[in-house]
Amino acid sequence: IDFRKHVLNDFAFTRNRIWGFGDYVKHILFNQRKTIQNNIDTHLNYVKNGVDSYRKQSFSEQRININPNVFKRISINYLRNIGYINFQKNSEFFRTFYGFRLFAGDGSRFELPNKKLTLEEFGFPENYNRVPQVIFSGVVDVLNDFIIDGLIGRRGVGEHTLIHKNIENCRRLIIPEESIFIFDRGYNSIELMVRIIEMHSFFVIRLKKDTYTCEREGMTSDDEIVQIGLDKIRRKKFKSNHFKNKMRVVNALNLRIVNIELETGEIESLITNLPQETMSKEQLKEIYNARWGIECTYKTLKQRLQIQNYTAQTEIGIQQDIYATFLLYNIYCYSRIYLNLIINKNMRKKGKKDYYEVNQSNLISRLKIDLFETI
Repeated sequence: IDFRKHVLNDFAFTRNRIWGFGDYVKHILFNQRKTIQNNIDTHLNYVKNGVDSYRKQSFSEQRININPNVFKRISINYLRNIGYINFQKNSEFFRTFYGFRLFAGDGSRFELPNKKLTLEEFGFPENYNRVPQVIFSGVVDVLNDFIIDGLIGRRGVGEHTLIHKNIENCRRLIIPEESIFIFDRGYNSIELMVRIIEMHSFFVIRLKKDTYTCEREGMTSDDEIVQIGLDKIRRKKFKSNHFKNKMRVVNALNLRIVNIELETGEIESLITNLPQETMSKEQLKEIYNARWGIECTYKTLKQRLQIQNYTAQTEIGIQQDIYATFLLYNIYCYSRIYLNLIINKNMRKKGKKDYYEVNQSNLISRLKIDLFETI
């Protein structure tokens, strides 16, 4: 990486100091969600350039010059290094669903420090008297659990705005023709469908009961191709001028709607651009059920990795903390896949047929302790 591309101030990191850009980045990557001084002391145990002390004020002054996106870039480089990006389909490590990777997109509310500087930078009014929260939007491979992209918004920025940016960021990291994006009913957006169709990829979205009711009334079976009309009202909701102009000559989208009866007797409707000959009704149900994996990811990020325990009050610093956590989480996911493979191979040799999994809490605890030394 050319580190100058990730420096926000042209004059930062130009002098030859004992601690350079890489040292600051490593410090943020490996922070253990303790105080800044404790993190500095832990970091100093592993540096090899003779530094035995460093002031937290100096660290805070330098970190604002680091573009938070460098941490997302490092996490993606890690996925590339382990063979996940540009993968081989016969890999024993990475799971697919009939040759497709399943990517769930969803948002989650992240709490922010109730500090004057934080509120100001994230767009909250002065003297805000409630717990400040903003939307974090992510895309996760729900079969392998890796975070492919994540974005933290400012106040007033919604899930739909962020998910479009997520999809665009993912575009160069995936094989679109072999990818299926899964969304809950909060993402019934024709514009989102159009974006995914344009990139030659696929989607499975759960419909709200009151969505496309006119079109669904004409269905004579539980699995049909339905014309979703594109009138002026629906086009007007498009935020992208590119897609709005492109859809002016398109009167309708031919999409597949599938009705699935749940164990409770309730009917769940899914909309997709996957052909019937590619995925059956039962397979679509499996695909949508896999969406739950992103909820598990958010739970792990918040409870195990303490992603909301920030070491900064500035917007840049909070973004750095969040995006740096992607690396630890993805290392955890790969380690779990690898260890589960080894454990179960050894168990098979012993004649045991049950499936065994490494303990999540223990593995994350060990990674937090050993990550500096491992890297």
